[in-house]
Amino acid sequence: MEAVAKTLVEGAILLDKNISFAVYCNNHLQGIKSHHEKVSERLNIIRQSTPFFIKSQPLNFHYGDLKKLISENDIIHHHYPFPTMEMALLRNITLLKKKKFIITWHANIQNSRWSWIETIYNPIVDKLLGVADHIVVTSPQLFEQSAILKKHKDKVQVIPLTFDSKFITKEAKTLKKTVNRILFVGKLREYKGLKYLIKAMKGVEAQLDIVGNGEEEKELKKMTEILGLTNKINFHTNVSDENLQLFYRNADLFVLPSINEAEAFGVVQLEALSSGVPVINTQLNSGVPYVSLHKETGVTVPPSNEKALANAIISLLNNPDLYHTYSKNAIQRAKEFSLDKMVSRYLKIYK
Repeated sequence: MEAVAKTLVEGAILLDKNISFAVYCNNHLQGIKSHHEKVSERLNIIRQSTPFFIKSQPLNFHYGDLKKLISENDIIHHHYPFPTMEMALLRNITLLKKKKFIITWHANIQNSRWSWIETIYNPIVDKLLGVADHIVVTSPQLFEQSAILKKHKDKVQVIPLTFDSKFITKEAKTLKKTVNRILFVGKLREYKGLKYLIKAMKGVEAQLDIVGNGEEEKELKKMTEILGLTNKINFHTNVSDENLQLFYRNADLFVLPSINEAEAFGVVQLEALSSGVPVINTQLNSGVPYVSLHKETGVTVPPSNEKALANAIISLLNNPDLYHTYSKNAIQRAKEFSLDKMVSRYLKIYK
């Protein structure tokens, strides 16, 4: 969500000279005092101090600047899910009713690690949806799989996410004659399903590059050693933006093996598609199979299934003509998710 907000704000400032933003967020460094940063005349960032974290989720029950920020601004744009902020917004619901209030719905939580809070959480969210002027979902699947959103369907519209244009290439890929390379990029968390991709590599003659950081790193490296796959699987942490471009450029396939709807969209798929890299993803009730299309820009397989992942990888690597077609289609598909398209649609809502 942080990357989405950053992209939207920067893009809107470029396209509309009459708009300015105050971004209110948690500080991801625990214990640091609240910090106000004036980035430019049109952008202020307020980072609220964060007392503690649960599973990398910043938690704070006191947002001291929120009421003042709602009062001072014309439009309030909230990114869901963010449980403690939603509770804070509910406490200011009377003030919210006097403003244009927009909610971008990034994920359905019923199948995520936060599903256990639904009983107490959904009534709060429902009240906020009730006073919202617009509700934006990032894919049609998010709306279709959400009972709570259907109660507010007249307010809902789809605005897909976008990606950094630095990954764009014009030429489709052909398979290498030497060793093929498979790429994963993302947080090393359980819902990413990396253990299934690692197991799949037992039957795949290729190299796998895992790019990212996260709490599962030690466990995944240990699994790789136990399975005797250290000669096939390479872990890369703290990768710079410049080096990330090289990973996409050198990759033959991109795999997003996520196992539940905590993976709501998968912007990394767009980075791969725009680089001309076919994608293997999973059939989730989220935007994941909406981004990369089955048998058009890659292959979609059942989640939590290492055999299906291995078969999809082997099938594509053994079919150069089909691979090249998917690569060409990938470049065209990525164009549907341009920055200008996303930002322009949000600016229309703001106005």
